[in-house]
Amino acid sequence: MFTEESRSITVTGSAENGGFVYKVNYSTDGDKLLRLHCNVYKKASETEPEQYAGLMFQESGNKQFSFPQDTDITPHVAVFETVLAEVKAGLTLEAES
Repeated sequence: MFTEESRSITVTGSAENGGFVYKVNYSTDGDKLLRLHCNVYKKASETEPEQYAGLMFQESGNKQFSFPQDTDITPHVAVFETVLAEVKAGLTLEAES
């Protein structure tokens, strides 16, 4: 009766750059990246708790970035592109194994 039509794997992780933490989660179907979401947080300090700074994601072939209007997104996009490239490279290596 039951026929499995798809299966996905979800991975969570993080990266740090400068005063920011990038909390990443992505899903794959085993070979192909389905989506990657990255929440950006300003690191906690002695006087302030961790603060949400923005969101970046790729899904269905589209990339979107959401930050407050006065934010310089250039360094965040660079981190996002690096993380995205590393994830894709890891999927390629797994597929070749």
